[in-house]
Amino acid sequence: MQETIHDDFFQNFIVATATISAIYDIPDRTGIYAFYHAFDFAENNLATAINERISQTVFTTKFIEDDARKKFTIDTCGKPVTLSDNMHSFIRSVSMPKDRRNLKKLLLTCSILQCPDYIGYASSLQKRFKQHLENDNGFFARYGNLRPQDEFLFLCFPCSEDIARELESLLIQLCQPKFNTQRS
Repeated sequence: MQETIHDDFFQNFIVATATISAIYDIPDRTGIYAFYHAFDFAENNLATAINERISQTVFTTKFIEDDARKKFTIDTCGKPVTLSDNMHSFIRSVSMPKDRRNLKKLLLTCSILQCPDYIGYASSLQKRFKQHLENDNGFFARYGNLRPQDEFLFLCFPCSEDIARELESLLIQLCQPKFNTQRS
C-alpha cells in the first residue's frame, strides 16, 4: 500500500472553543460543523480530573446482526471505563507545570478524535454558531446543561453549498452523533 502524507489536511478545518468570544474566528461561509466535548482539565489536578471523566464515560462495542446485515454499533450503556495502573502512573508523573499545560493542550486538541455530539449544516457558519450559543432552540439551550459551554469545541469545515448538505447527511449516518435527531 502506498503511503500518502496530507500536509494541508487540517488547513481546511477551523476549531474553536464554543464561546461567544470565538465568533470572529468562524467564517461567514457555507459549510458543515460539529460540536465535541472537550477534554479540558484543571492543570494542577490532572490525574483526578481525568480519572473522574473517564469513570463517567461508557464505551461498549456491540456486534448486532439485523436482517442478515452485520454492523458494529457503539452503545453508550454499559460499564464505566477505568484507567489502567500504568496510565495512572504516567499521568501522576507529569509533575512540572509546563508539562501539565502541554498535556492539557494535547488532550484538548485530541477531543476531535471522539465521536461528535452534534453535526450540522449552515449557510453561514458564523451566524449558526451564534444561534447555537444564544437561541432557545440552539445546541446549548437543549444540551448545554451537561457541561459548561467552554468545555465544548466547535469544529467547522467551510465548503460549497452544493456538497455541504449531502456531506452533513453522510457524516450523520457515519458518526451517529447522540444529539442529532436527524439520522440521515
